[in-house]
Parts: sequence; C-alpha cells; structure tokens
Amino acid sequence: MSLSRGARCDNAGAALVPANSSEMQPLGFTIRLAAALGLIAAALLPVGSATGLTTAAREQIAFSSNRDGDTEIYVMDADGARVRRLTHTPKFDGFPRWSPDGRKIAFYSQRTPGGDGWVMNADGSGQRNLTRNPAHDGCCSWSPDGTLIAFDSNRDGAGDVYTMKADGTGVRRLTDDPATDSNAAWSPDGKTIAFVSDRGGRGELYLMNADGSDQRRLIASPGNDGAPGWSPDGRRIAFVRELGRNADIYSVMADGSGLRRLTRSPGFDADPSWSPDGRKLAFTSDRDQRAGEIYVMNANGGGVRRLTDNNAGDGGPAWSPRPLRR
Repeated sequence: MSLSRGARCDNAGAALVPANSSEMQPLGFTIRLAAALGLIAAALLPVGSATGLTTAAREQIAFSSNRDGDTEIYVMDADGARVRRLTHTPKFDGFPRWSPDGRKIAFYSQRTPGGDGWVMNADGSGQRNLTRNPAHDGCCSWSPDGTLIAFDSNRDGAGDVYTMKADGTGVRRLTDDPATDSNAAWSPDGKTIAFVSDRGGRGELYLMNADGSDQRRLIASPGNDGAPGWSPDGRRIAFVRELGRNADIYSVMADGSGLRRLTRSPGFDADPSWSPDGRKLAFTSDRDQRAGEIYVMNANGGGVRRLTDNNAGDGGPAWSPRPLRR
C-alpha cells in the first residue's frame, strides 16, 4: 500500500479512504492511502476484562492495516511493540476513536450499505451499530465527558456535522451548509468543535461552539487542509495541509495565530495524533519509499522515528487518551 494522490483526507485525527469508496466524499482533500488498503484508522489493544480496560498501564497507539488481507483495526504499544488485531470482518473497519475513559471505541464500518458509525469495548467485544442509516455516516469525535459523539453524514443531502448521544440516540445536526462539512474534532474543554469545510472553495479549518453556533474560519489555506486534532491542553490544533502533490503536518494556535510547519517530506504526511502529554505526535507517511507506515515525532517536528515496518499498509494512528488501568 502506498499513499495515494487520488484520495482524500476525511475524519479528524483521521483515517484514509480510497476515492472510489462508497463513503461520502467530504472534502476534495486528496490525502488517502491506496485502494489496496481502503481506510487506515485507529484502534485499541485487546484486553482481558469485560469492562474493556487494559491489563497493563501503558500508552497505546491504535491504527489500521491490511497486513492480514483486508483493512482491520489493530493496536500497539506506543513504542511499536506488541501489535494486536481487534476486528475480524470481511468488510472495511476504520476511523476508531477512543472514548475519554478509554473503555469504548467508536469507529466507522462498511459492514452496512453506505457505512455507519459503530462502537465497541476497548477489547474489541460488544460491537454495535450506532447510526443505522442508509446514508453515509462517518466517524467521529467524543465529547470530553464521553456523553456525545460528533460525526459527519450526508443523510440530509450535503455532508454536515452532527452529534448523537454515546448510545446512538438524540441525533442533532450542527451544520447546515450547501458545502461539505466534516472532520469534527471536539476541544478538550468541550466548548468548541473544529471541523473542515469547503464552503470557501477549498478545504479549510473552521471552529464552532459545541451547539453549532458561531461558525467561523480559523485559518485561510493556500491548498486544502484537513484532519484537525486538538492538543491535550487545547492550545494548538494539528492538521494536514495538501499543496499540489505534497502534504505535510502543521499546527496552529486555537485562535488561528502561530502557524508552524512540522514536517517537510517530499511525500505525504498525514493523520496527526497527539500523545496524552502533548509532547509528541504520531502520524502516517510514505517518506521512506514504503507503503504507508506509522511514525512519531516531537511536537515541534523533531525526533522523527518510524514505529511500524512491514510490506502492508499501516496508518491512521490514534494515541490512547492516557495509560489505561485495570
């Protein structure tokens, strides 16, 4: 698998899907892994209790890979060790997102027509369809208190951002624009949601209040921006910027100031995910002339290190919210 120039970036923190997928085309943002993988996303490690808590207190990085044939969700320790597989279905599973307490994972699956948002325990058990809608329902971002999940859907025509309760009930539409809105990412204080919209003619970062009010552009882009992710302290937002046939990871202050370019690879860097302490970012890259692999770097862009190393496609890392305990 390689990073594809004919694909687009989708969800917050984000995963990748081929441009010919049945999934909604939310951005026109062209970062995607090759169709051989489908989507790459994030997941959790398998665990030994019915509550979904890990048997050891250690940071995890979840991701998706086609190393076993089709795209499934895997998890590894934050140093790249102990890779474990969570899902086992013939259909694509991706876009997993940790709940704030680490007990649940919301994710996207194509087990149903159009694709739906699902949830499972952190050990992969108890998988359940949350959205049950014939339209495309993407995935997703948990509110900091774990009671709500933001997601994107084209159920009302255009792609918009919605919220639902963590059990799938109480769906509420937050954006209502002829353009495509997606990539919702909840701020750590729960007051703000970052999202991506092409309402200005290209994919750009926007903010809104958690109730959908006061929608405003965060930063203008010379290309296409996507996959926003808040730092744990809420001060900065990491994102991907595509310029021509290149994509790199940037970060910006939550007020739109202080733009920083973090990667300078001639290939595609995507899917930034913050470590729980805010000191590092995991990301996907094809920089070593490889299929997509997962890397980690310091929050200032230094200290890049590759975590995965195989001939399949790995990507869409999602760092655990904190070390999980029994």
